[in-house]
Amino acid sequence: MRFDFEQYTFFDNHTHLLDMQKTQVTVDEFISNYYHGIVPRKAAAGEHLPYQGVVMSLVNLMSRYLDCETDLESVVEARNALTSTPEKLKEYIRKMYADGGIIGTMLDCELPMGHPDTKCFPCETFRLFQYEKPFFKLLETEDNYDDLLQKEMDAVTTAAREGFAGLKGHIAERFGMDVYYVSAEQARGKFAAAKAGDRQAVKEVYFAMFSELLVLCAELDIPVHLHTGSSGMGKFREVYELDPIRMANYLMDERFARTKVIFLHGSYPFIRHSAMMAFNFPNVYMDLSQTIPWDSMTLSNIFEDAIALAPHDKLILGSGQHFYSETSWLAAKTAKNALAWTMDKLVEQNMLNEKQAEKSARMILSENAMRLYRK
Repeated sequence: MRFDFEQYTFFDNHTHLLDMQKTQVTVDEFISNYYHGIVPRKAAAGEHLPYQGVVMSLVNLMSRYLDCETDLESVVEARNALTSTPEKLKEYIRKMYADGGIIGTMLDCELPMGHPDTKCFPCETFRLFQYEKPFFKLLETEDNYDDLLQKEMDAVTTAAREGFAGLKGHIAERFGMDVYYVSAEQARGKFAAAKAGDRQAVKEVYFAMFSELLVLCAELDIPVHLHTGSSGMGKFREVYELDPIRMANYLMDERFARTKVIFLHGSYPFIRHSAMMAFNFPNVYMDLSQTIPWDSMTLSNIFEDAIALAPHDKLILGSGQHFYSETSWLAAKTAKNALAWTMDKLVEQNMLNEKQAEKSARMILSENAMRLYRK
């Protein structure tokens, strides 16, 4: 293989907090962290998880990194030997991020800007503001739509002023991706029913707010991250409702043309549809977090689908990491390897030359994200 991107830097576009007190983990704790299904995590831990692709890849790569036997028990034991105190855990995380070349991360959590617990990453850290938190609280406390909207917009504006680099929402899981425009007048008429808990009314008030939010984000120059794809399956939505292409008609509205929209998690299994959206809309970006490392065994195919259609300067990567630093490290390792295989194939087919392939790889691995968030 002609390419080796191991020394390239990596930006983790979607992570959650690391547990800095978890100096020792059990095998069940370690692998249940890689379960993202519908059944509650505790109920899912059991005999099948060790054979999940992401766990098997983790054991393979970590056994090499830790120089131990290639089995789950040995990996966990070797990991625990290096993380016996909070200080040693911190150093272990630092070394993993250095080994993965992870230079930046986008953190999604509920803590306020500057909270000490958000400073757990040994790299440049950006923050997402969860815009739905104030919305649903305001729906309980406010008496009319106009006051709710004003306070929601104030909360977002304040968040941007405080340094939050983007917004995060779960519109797909809550209401599906068939978003449509709802006017302020319509939202006023639905407000009382929404406040009383009528689901359709809540949806229309939310949609009215969401349109105003997109316009505001263009003014503030911050992107909106939207959860999409099968990772968002739950009790309210069928998987086909999480397809981002269903949002196409709504995003054709010129009022939203300057708002950067990032579809998270590759919209899996709708990879090609997410790539089509990035191709058709100049303001739409495609994030592949959680496809990396959860679907890394087919990641070269995922890269082929994304790279074939989505502009290479609008593809960003991430991990979907929770609690343990190994996930971001694994994402960086598998992404670099799969991207090298993909670029090698494209050069072999004379679709790209080596210089183009290397430039695209750098952009996808870290440069695109850094350009989005650094001001």
